[in-house]
Amino acid sequence: MPKLPFILFIYLFSSGVNALGQKPADSTIDRLQQIPVSYLTVIDKKADRYTSQVTSKTEKTLTNLSRWENKIHILLQKVNPASAERLFSTNQLTFTVMLQKLREGEAITNQYRTQYDGYRDKLTTDLKYLQSQKENINSKLIKPLENTGKKISILNEEEEKSDGLQQLIKDRKKQLIGESLQYIGKSKYLTKINKESWYYAESLRNYKEIFNDETKAETVAKGVLNQIPAFQQFVQKNSLLASLFGTNPMDMSGSGASLAGLQTRENVQSLIQDRIASGGPNVMQDVQQNILAAQSQINKLKSQIQSGSSSGQTDLPDFKPNLERTKTFSQRLEFGSNFQFGKSNYLLPSSANVGLKVGYKINSKSVAGIGASYNLGLGFVQRIVFSNQGISLRSFMDWKLKKQFFISGGMEMNYLAALPDNSITQPNITFGKWQEAALMGISKKISVKNKWVKSTQIQLLYDFLSHQHLPVSQPVVFRMGYNF
Repeated sequence: MPKLPFILFIYLFSSGVNALGQKPADSTIDRLQQIPVSYLTVIDKKADRYTSQVTSKTEKTLTNLSRWENKIHILLQKVNPASAERLFSTNQLTFTVMLQKLREGEAITNQYRTQYDGYRDKLTTDLKYLQSQKENINSKLIKPLENTGKKISILNEEEEKSDGLQQLIKDRKKQLIGESLQYIGKSKYLTKINKESWYYAESLRNYKEIFNDETKAETVAKGVLNQIPAFQQFVQKNSLLASLFGTNPMDMSGSGASLAGLQTRENVQSLIQDRIASGGPNVMQDVQQNILAAQSQINKLKSQIQSGSSSGQTDLPDFKPNLERTKTFSQRLEFGSNFQFGKSNYLLPSSANVGLKVGYKINSKSVAGIGASYNLGLGFVQRIVFSNQGISLRSFMDWKLKKQFFISGGMEMNYLAALPDNSITQPNITFGKWQEAALMGISKKISVKNKWVKSTQIQLLYDFLSHQHLPVSQPVVFRMGYNF
């Protein structure tokens, strides 16, 4: 019997050791099970939207560029047929050829390599890791994971094509302007090509920023993955950044092996010290002069880039761009609300007018839109009674005057539900339940740093049709509202 406690102790100890040995694997599986299904749903929608935006914008841009390029071809044939022959020969990659290849699905360029994108690299690596862990993730994620992986691959191909196409468009634009400007002058078609190519590049940059904006579901998924040691090791070996350097991109401390073919910091410092030691007594003065000269050249290049006066080609436009054209439709919408109070008269009670509006940003200075409001009756001083006083349909436009001041105007149709019908006691008086209003005045926007509210708007307007109303409405309108 004394052996029984000893055997029981050995069994419990071995079970504990096995449990400790199983814990990391079980912990990894548990964490992978926490990946939400919404993560892949969000990525799928973002990839579809981004790919669609890039494809649609590219085809639309090439269609416009091709049309204007053909106009230039016609003008050149009249004034200089030789130049037209050089610019539009069969070996030239024109906008028309680019458009044709795009529609037929042919590769436009294979010589351009897209710039590194950290967000897409991490996203692609995350999906690869999940695909390698199919047996451990939630079964609901397996099919969406395959679809999302294919869409991200297509997106990466579209990204490479669009980046290469941007360079081809820039080269073709430079060629057209350099060759035809001396013969046809600053033609409106050359100006349109210049503007369209700039708007194309900026629009793609905006689409990329929207796609790279991390959602809540992505943050949750990344938080779960980062808790898995095996995932960290997978990233260090399989990310695009790791393949570029051929080593662990996370370890740049220099404590281990150096990058193949590159000198370490210690080697460079040793080389400099050896050169200084063998250069004689005045070598430090020469080194300092060379450093100052190099810094001067760097500062000169910086100033040229900032001012756009570099002798090379810059991406700065030689026109005043409308930045709203580079945004999506939803980004150009501006939502808001406003409040207005009306005093009582012999027929209508005092009221509170609550409205909602949506505006479309035409450019950085102008917003036009529509709105609607509800007129809530508050009663009279002697007696407060809530009642339905009607609705209002509105159109408006704001034009920036200076700083945060705007000229505001609009037309409105106000339905006054509480007006009495023509009665026997007043046979010669006609009350119009629909009243028109023509408003014009000044608005001021006050910026607000808030999660929901972007700015507060105060308006002082004059109604030029108030004297035609029966009963007469107040000519001066004061409103206050918020933009979201």
